[in-house]
Amino acid sequence: MVILHFACIDNSKTSGVCIAALQHVIAQGLFSETALVNVNGIEISGAPRQLVYRKPFDVRRLPKPFDRPDLAVFQECYRPAYLKIADNLRKNGIPYVIIPHGELGAEAQRKKHLKKALANFLLFNDFVSHAVAIQCLSQKELDSTAFETKKFVATNGVSVPERKKTVFSQSGAKIVFIGRLDAYHKGLDLMIRAASLSKAFLQENRCRIEIYGPDYAGRYENVERLIRENDVEDVVFLHHEVLGEEKIQKLLDSDLFIQTSRFEGMPLGILEAMSYGLPCLVTEGTALGGEIAAARAGWVAKTDAEDIAGHLVDAVRDRSRWQEFGENGRKAVLERYAWNVIAADTLKQYESILASGKK
Repeated sequence: MVILHFACIDNSKTSGVCIAALQHVIAQGLFSETALVNVNGIEISGAPRQLVYRKPFDVRRLPKPFDRPDLAVFQECYRPAYLKIADNLRKNGIPYVIIPHGELGAEAQRKKHLKKALANFLLFNDFVSHAVAIQCLSQKELDSTAFETKKFVATNGVSVPERKKTVFSQSGAKIVFIGRLDAYHKGLDLMIRAASLSKAFLQENRCRIEIYGPDYAGRYENVERLIRENDVEDVVFLHHEVLGEEKIQKLLDSDLFIQTSRFEGMPLGILEAMSYGLPCLVTEGTALGGEIAAARAGWVAKTDAEDIAGHLVDAVRDRSRWQEFGENGRKAVLERYAWNVIAADTLKQYESILASGKK
């Protein structure tokens, strides 16, 4: 199979979409011919085959065999450049799949609702309706995506490291979140409020919640304000982003990973934490709650501050199960979320969709 991926990404090490889009291309390349067209023109480090994007786009100008791919895949939905590309693909009889990375789910659609409703009506409904399928990254995303185009689940993956967490704190607890500092999307306001509700317990048990993320559009200052207004400056600590070896060490030095998102496609930060053997406390909004519960890899709270606070207390009290939960999570990642496993399953689903369209 020949697959042509379209993305609008950069070399960010903190953006889930930037990381996942590249890894889809690399992993699928183990079993098929894949190439990446990055519409913002930035050369992506690590891309095994990246083709130059030229306007006006014409797929027939691309080198063989990508001038006649079996399938095109769009990473994300709301990229205006994709509209003319999709028109050209349709004129040349090339089917395409859209991976919206959570953008078309109900919660995401409610954010800036009027702007998205207008954009959908004028531009993107046509783009989505002509796709052969929407690739959702979780069952939760599929269930909450109202668009009538055929939908299926084929998730993101993670590169499983050799190192893993082996020694946990005997007293106290270091709880970590590493990700974007989008307080609403990532539920950092809920996390901080939960810390306020359980503050006495966290203090008594010498617990620290460490938040790491990049400063963007005033988000760092906003999270600082939330910490201050909730009076949790002695239990919640905000830091700038960590990358590479420093990030790995922060994970391995922690006892629990926490993510309290309101909505997600498939959060790579949680999968990465699981791959290192960290037990995870997540909300239902992360889309990974079902998998974590089934694997007995952590604790799953409702997406509200009170329930997060209760599960935070439970997670600290369950110290004796931290290692067991961490090992369970790592095993689940190895079996279900390693990139080679994900790619093989995704390609089978692509083949099935294409076959059904030819009948």
